[in-house]
Amino acid sequence: MKNIYIIGVPRSGKTTLARFIKLKYPEFNVISFEAVRNGFIKSQPNLNMESRKSKARQKILPQFLIEFVYWNNIISSYGNIVEGSFGNIETIIKYIDKNDIIVCLGFNRRNLREIIDGIKKNDTQYDYTKKWTDEQISKHFYDITEKDKENYEFCRKHNLNYYDTYENRKEVFLHILEYIERQL
Repeated sequence: MKNIYIIGVPRSGKTTLARFIKLKYPEFNVISFEAVRNGFIKSQPNLNMESRKSKARQKILPQFLIEFVYWNNIISSYGNIVEGSFGNIETIIKYIDKNDIIVCLGFNRRNLREIIDGIKKNDTQYDYTKKWTDEQISKHFYDITEKDKENYEFCRKHNLNYYDTYENRKEVFLHILEYIERQL
């Protein structure tokens, strides 16, 4: 069974898209990169996985996650929807099966002010940024524009699907669901 990887910058809609896909394909398991990362942070504080630039976060975590997904496929006999801000798309792509589906979400190289506006526009009561000020969002996502540009260029160079979720997010998600259906 194929796995679906939803990759992208924070607050671009990865978790929401994973929920949409799960509704259509209930047999799939949802695996959150952030949940796995947070488990490492709590259980292995010496690895310093809180830092985005941590070598352990960049090397150990992707390999662990792919191995986890592999065994989860064997145990459950179904595919997985794996979503998260993996840091570096190139790192995760090295380890996944060539038949798996990869979807990259982003803000299409917008500036930080536009991204903050987009985050606020799409925030729901459940989102951790819902009550944040512009300054808090700006500090937390200081590198988001650079990371999004890197993701966009990497996707173009390697013929991967990059979707702009800044506007018309629901429409974009429906388009992605159609793409996934054709791939499965």
